[in-house]
Amino acid sequence: MAAIFTRVPKRSLIFIPGWNIRAEFLQNFAENFADYELYYFTPPRVVDGDAYQQAVDALREFIAEKNIAAPILLGWSMGGQIALLYAWREYFCTGIVLINSAAVFSRDAEARKKFYLACRRDFHGATRHFLRLMGNSPAENSLLQKYFIDDKTSALNYLRALQTTDLTAAVRNSRYPLGILHTRADKIIPFGEAEYLRNLRPDITWQEIADAKHCPFFSHCDKITDLLDEVTHG
Repeated sequence: MAAIFTRVPKRSLIFIPGWNIRAEFLQNFAENFADYELYYFTPPRVVDGDAYQQAVDALREFIAEKNIAAPILLGWSMGGQIALLYAWREYFCTGIVLINSAAVFSRDAEARKKFYLACRRDFHGATRHFLRLMGNSPAENSLLQKYFIDDKTSALNYLRALQTTDLTAAVRNSRYPLGILHTRADKIIPFGEAEYLRNLRPDITWQEIADAKHCPFFSHCDKITDLLDEVTHG
């Protein structure tokens, strides 16, 4: 008698990128996520109003249009905050994995103001400086630049949102499975912000990396997928 094999459907994974980068950036690493059905969500262009709320609304519509039943949200940097806000609005997800993200992005008001004004004055120069802070190789920066969104107005609206949002309550009161990966060498979001998240949710699945910067996809996709597996399979 021939054996009958039942194909187990892949879990749906939605990638939400960092500030001013298109989600298709992750396509360069898709082979590392072969166990998942990958979806790429780029937050919408925002001319005015609450950028984060518009992003959450667009994510909800994206999930409905694609009929994604039980998504796992993989949020890198700013994308992590959008994932947290989505769940806080009581929209369903199977779990959230944060990659170098934070409940509070910047506690230095002067630094926030300085970078915002730099973006207003010289948007392209400020974004090049932002890339340098990531600590990538020239080849890695060239790849990231291909996915940068050349929209100053929208970028400034998202920058205002990420600089003023505090998701402490959203994390502390959350109940969904949550995983955090953060690199100690990150110059964009200090490692202390990951420890802050861990204190808010002591039950989280945790991964720290010593030798990577703000974008660990270039060197540690294996650690990211290991964390995803732990969060989604328990």
